[in-house]
Amino acid sequence: MIPESYHADTDGLPWAECWADDPAIRLKLLMADVEGARFAVRMGFAPGTQVFPHKHTGEVHAYTLAGKWSYLEYPGSPANVAGSYLFEPPGSTHTLKVADDADGETDVLFVIYGALLHLDDGGNPVAITDAASVIAEYGRRLRDAGVPVPSVPTGGAMGYRAV
Repeated sequence: MIPESYHADTDGLPWAECWADDPAIRLKLLMADVEGARFAVRMGFAPGTQVFPHKHTGEVHAYTLAGKWSYLEYPGSPANVAGSYLFEPPGSTHTLKVADDADGETDVLFVIYGALLHLDDGGNPVAITDAASVIAEYGRRLRDAGVPVPSVPTGGAMGYRAV
């Protein structure tokens, strides 16, 4: 049986505030496939936000909806702005930095395969973000904030379930 397609009203989904315990970051979970080791999220970043350095075990696709951001490790690369598409190959390591002069929130859609390994100053992994952890964290943060948790597609068959 072929699963039906899934449509997400990304504007209507709730934001999980203070993502990664950073009040400058928020996240919406669009889908998560634990068996397929992939997930899609929409993230909002306040101007000047800098995330921890991280390494990707799989490829990443990013589409910028608003704002301006770049990677500190690649100062010669063009900034990502509204309408920009970015492909990151597996094994890439970088530090996302939102422009200090970004006009409002920077809003990015990420489709992530594999996991993110969060790194300390020595380049050692200190935390992992993957499909399973995003499912758990998104639901927990929404429940803690008293926000109804939507059903999102999860799993290899992409069936709906409450997170």
